[in-house]
Amino acid sequence: MNPDSIEIKLLDSSSAQILSEKLSSEKKEYLKYFTPFEFSFESIKKILLGSKKDKYFGIFVNNELAGFYMLRGFDAGYETPSYGVWISSKFSNLGLSTLTLHHAFTFCKLNRINTLMLKVHPENLIAKDLYESLGFIKAGVDEKNDNIVYHKKLSQ
Repeated sequence: MNPDSIEIKLLDSSSAQILSEKLSSEKKEYLKYFTPFEFSFESIKKILLGSKKDKYFGIFVNNELAGFYMLRGFDAGYETPSYGVWISSKFSNLGLSTLTLHHAFTFCKLNRINTLMLKVHPENLIAKDLYESLGFIKAGVDEKNDNIVYHKKLSQ
């Protein structure tokens, strides 16, 4: 692969088509734990256009969209954002999820956000191990889907 560049950039509605195509092209098994919204172009464009305070960041390797992460909940009035991430199977196991977490930690600290929240399917052992290794603590269970809710306090 030999990447010359790795960038994290804020996504806007012009990214909806490529994001929809990338997500829709993944195998269902690979996406079984990632179900934040419908992957159609129309759905993703509506989300990106409607985002005021919520953030959607793309991860680009050599200008190719390799994944994205989101900090959501601000537009719904929450002070603690919910983190979610998807990394393309082509770029999995290369440390990009960890990179997005460190970016999210810094973004939150710069914006005086003290806590980050995320939810993980109980069988998603790789994600659980990553989050726990970075200091996320189990805070409960989502009654809607039995996902584990994790919080991480961010020091200022």
